[in-house]
Amino acid sequence: MMSDTVPVALISSGGSVSVAITALILSFRMFNSLERRIEAIERDLKGFFRTIAYHDKRISKLEDKS
Repeated sequence: MMSDTVPVALISSGGSVSVAITALILSFRMFNSLERRIEAIERDLKGFFRTIAYHDKRISKLEDKS
């Protein structure tokens, strides 16, 4: 009876460790992917705000002329 439970316990603990390591690796990869997407959004927003500032200056100049 004891001989059957020891290998099962070793296999299940080894499986738990491999599942945990796989989850950590996937979580790290997902975090990096998410970080790259956030950086891309930040770049797009900076460009958008530059464009808004440019148009705001042009509108101010047009208002000053009239």
